[in-house]
Amino acid sequence: MSNWKKRIRFGCLGSILFIIILSQVVSGCFSFSMSDKKFEEFYENRPHKPVSKTYDVDGYEMHYMYQDMNQDASLVFIHGTPGSWSAFAGYFDYDTLYNVANIVAPDRPGFGKSSYGKPIKSLEEQSMLMKPMIEAIPSPRILIGHSLGGPIVARMAMDYPELIDGIIMLAPALDPELEPEEDWFRVPMRWPIIGFLAPKIFRISNEELIFLDEELELMLPLWEGIEIPSTVIQGGKDDLVHPGNAPFADSMLVNAPKRIIFLDNQNHFLPWNEEELIKAEILRMLKEIKGL
Repeated sequence: MSNWKKRIRFGCLGSILFIIILSQVVSGCFSFSMSDKKFEEFYENRPHKPVSKTYDVDGYEMHYMYQDMNQDASLVFIHGTPGSWSAFAGYFDYDTLYNVANIVAPDRPGFGKSSYGKPIKSLEEQSMLMKPMIEAIPSPRILIGHSLGGPIVARMAMDYPELIDGIIMLAPALDPELEPEEDWFRVPMRWPIIGFLAPKIFRISNEELIFLDEELELMLPLWEGIEIPSTVIQGGKDDLVHPGNAPFADSMLVNAPKRIIFLDNQNHFLPWNEEELIKAEILRMLKEIKGL
């Protein structure tokens, strides 16, 4: 049965009612973007504060936060779905990082202040929209992507090898065969009545995820083009992204100096559960790239 036919297996009325009820419950409970007020409060007593940057690509407005430390290297943190740059707000505050690199975190297309509500399903197009940001910051450049941010940093390494010097993928969704086939709520989420009732942030996320397996399939012949240092960190108790994505990455990164770090007892939320490990891996990779 085709992927499209799988997507049109509608759930029963009880499932649809569940979506409506769940959407109403979570609509007031989750915030995936830091408000300007929260931003000022968060950085009020911190030694360094990132600044907001915007640029336009053919009418599509993109936004990122930039902490310019006058360093000769840059770290770019790319969030998953749903999310915003503020998923990595704490990483701007680590002196072990900002003493060696400039810190950057974008709102991915459709999220935060990057043309909010206009999601881009194509990973290639998302990569293209973030290219001007990468070109504007000093190299070497290491991209760190969490969850859906993982395949995006891989896609950027495939599309722009001359711009990217290293990638670190945290709990990344990479293998199209491991994407859930029976996400029964994704097609109903696109129905007008369900979409109206669901929080907008989840509708935006849904537009990315419903086509993700197809986007990952398009990347399959491009993996051999990645020749830069690459690390995958994956938790064995990840309930959101299949742990099998780690061995998949190991099998696909055939031409890259690679490290696969598998944490048997860890879950999906690596950026906040494993800060020390992630910082150490960033510093190790930066030294490798610089030949130190």
